Amino acid sequence: MTLKTFGWLLVLLLACLAGFIGTAVAMMAGAAWAFGLLIVVWGLFLLAELLRRVPPRDVAWALGVGYGIGVIRWLDVPVEAGSGTQWLMLGLDLLVLVFFGLIAPAILGLIAQRWAPRPELPVEKPATPEQLRRWGPRD
Repeated sequence: MTLKTFGWLLVLLLACLAGFIGTAVAMMAGAAWAFGLLIVVWGLFLLAELLRRVPPRDVAWALGVGYGIGVIRWLDVPVEAGSGTQWLMLGLDLLVLVFFGLIAPAILGLIAQRWAPRPELPVEKPATPEQLRRWGPRD
């Protein structure tokens, strides 16, 4: 692993941590703040996807995963050991993480593909009569 790769992983980890802390603070401030933060995070992801910028998209993805971890923390309720509810809560945590890590970015990517302008394909000009006269059968 090179130093550049390690640095990039550190940036993604810090973005995930920032998403988690931001979600915790927003949840304490109220549901409207938490929803607004989610809109900002997903808006950054959409913008980076529309502009086809990979590093900002990856940072926005890490922010979204951090937001999902914050939601897991918010949904976590104390359960008794030995009961089946601990497995239910673990499954719910896994579903939330899969949603914020895989499903939501995939849906946002599909939305960005629909909004993105399609590039015009280059069209070859038709041959002029002079070019047709000069070209042989092998051209």
